Amino acid sequence: MRDAIFRVRPARGAWTGLALGLLLSAAGCELSGQGEPELSGPSDQGFNIELLALPDTLNADGISVSQVRVVVRNQNGQPVTGYAVLFEHDGDGILSPHPSSTYVGPIQTGDVMATDNNGVALVVYTAGTNLQTVTVTVRPYGFDAAQFNFRSVSIFQR
Repeated sequence: MRDAIFRVRPARGAWTGLALGLLLSAAGCELSGQGEPELSGPSDQGFNIELLALPDTLNADGISVSQVRVVVRNQNGQPVTGYAVLFEHDGDGILSPHPSSTYVGPIQTGDVMATDNNGVALVVYTAGTNLQTVTVTVRPYGFDAAQFNFRSVSIFQR
């Protein structure tokens, strides 16, 4: 008969198998030999929109200005010429067309600019007097623009 208390011991082969499995899995997880994949071909979106505000920090004095620049490229990375872009902002300052860009016209919420031969459109943000962070938002303008995401940049009025 067996004692009322007995011990269950794993077989020695189980420990050996476990140790061998851990060694093999650790060897397969080495990432040092892998590099970044090569990217080629068109992007998955129809357009690439880059947005930049320079400078991005302004005095809240009503006269300091920041140039807001958008670059629009197609799926192959080529600049898109003559494309209408809507600039909007949520601050107490003023957006106005940059003299070197083509002004399409105002709408109730912002200004519409057309991209030049390099895919660039510019506006000037003149600071307000409130201490706040202003968000300038850009999106393509037109009936076919519903599929595009907004891009935004922050300007700090201090």
